[in-house]
Amino acid sequence: MCAGLYMTEFLAAHFPLEPEHYKTRSQVKTAGGRQAQKLLKQHGEQRKFTSEGGRTSRATLDHAQALADLLNAQGAEAGLNEFTELERTALAALLQAWFVARIREDYFGRRRIEAEINPDNPVRTAVAALIEAGRLRGGNTAGAIAQHLVGAKLTMRFPGEEVNVESYTTADVQTGRAGDYQIGDTAIHVTMSPGEKVFLERCADNLSHGYRPRVLVPQDRVAAALQLAENYGMSDRVAIQSIEDFVGTNIEEIGGFSKNGVRDRLRELLTGYNARIDQAEADRSLKIQLPENL
Repeated sequence: MCAGLYMTEFLAAHFPLEPEHYKTRSQVKTAGGRQAQKLLKQHGEQRKFTSEGGRTSRATLDHAQALADLLNAQGAEAGLNEFTELERTALAALLQAWFVARIREDYFGRRRIEAEINPDNPVRTAVAALIEAGRLRGGNTAGAIAQHLVGAKLTMRFPGEEVNVESYTTADVQTGRAGDYQIGDTAIHVTMSPGEKVFLERCADNLSHGYRPRVLVPQDRVAAALQLAENYGMSDRVAIQSIEDFVGTNIEEIGGFSKNGVRDRLRELLTGYNARIDQAEADRSLKIQLPENL
């Protein structure tokens, strides 16, 4: 995959591809995690890819040489020698986009969220580990994990309610909901980084329409959210709670606070979460890898 990114980049500048265009004595020129990430970003892919970018693998150079032979042979047959520099650059970008698509499908698409989950520990620790795994992956991953964990928990806690299932990027205004989730008269807002908008726009609108706003944030953002609510004169009118406790405490309650019950309900939570990803998200790599101890 990395060799494909690099070789199509070299193709934009050179044809036919000669060893001096792409090869050092022992590896592919420019190979590395930073370069791979840069090329992916040019195609709109910002998730964290391999840190080495194939630089330390001897196979990368073998793949690069094979690709050079293929591109040279097929390019000559297709008349690439007659392309202008601009045309060749455009062609190289199209070929590179094919490799990016393969990375999205064959790497990101098959890779699930993994975290250390011990059902013997408080469930909040499992939720915290999953959110942290999302942060490490980067992009909007942590936010998507948090929102869908909350949705899966609400489905378990309120089986008689119709808990909405939408993509993480779907705005409340698009659905007509009072928040990310709406249970009874309560509007629930899930956010990784509380700011002015969630309080002065969303919560203020909730209060003016008779809803009870509840803001869920990661544990390390609770203090900031409480301070913001106080600054905006909403500390007595907006409930603020950590995502970890909101999800974890209910799962333990539903599990009857017993070891086996909590383990079963934690498995149900993660299975429900994965079902939501299948239904709402195009990015299947947001699914959680269920550990064997569940």
